[in-house]
Amino acid sequence: MRRFTPEQLVLAYELEQLLYDFAAELDHNDSRNIDRFYTEDATFVAGPNRITPRDAIVKFYETRNENVAKYQKDGARTGRHTFLNVRVELIDDDNAYIHFTNVNYAAEGAAPASGLKGPSMIADCRMTCRRQPDGDWLFSEFAPKSALIGEDDFMKLMLSLQSN
Repeated sequence: MRRFTPEQLVLAYELEQLLYDFAAELDHNDSRNIDRFYTEDATFVAGPNRITPRDAIVKFYETRNENVAKYQKDGARTGRHTFLNVRVELIDDDNAYIHFTNVNYAAEGAAPASGLKGPSMIADCRMTCRRQPDGDWLFSEFAPKSALIGEDDFMKLMLSLQSN
């Protein structure tokens, strides 16, 4: 069983809160400020695509929002990311992994969206985290691996997008 020193416990808590702030950005702000979570050289794995650096990741989320406006009922989509089984693995004082299961629920339209039949996706995820010179932690890689994919056509569209 892993043990944490008091200092490591604080680091693990900071990283866990960063993950939950990330979920809030996705779910309640349509990822408009997603850049504040990633390092400049970050990589985001979306389906078969590796999207890098941070500017390309921002563009991915901007394209997603454009597609929501174009293809979803009333130009809106309601989603919630549920992060379960969160485990923080400290590599050293400036590098860490966050491992978790992402259960993503989403539906067309503004909240409360109806007709949900189940999760859109369940993914096993790993965030690689790096402490910045100012002491803040950022994600240098987000590597989700789909375990189960629901019958959500929009989610399937987003997974198939090709990175530039």
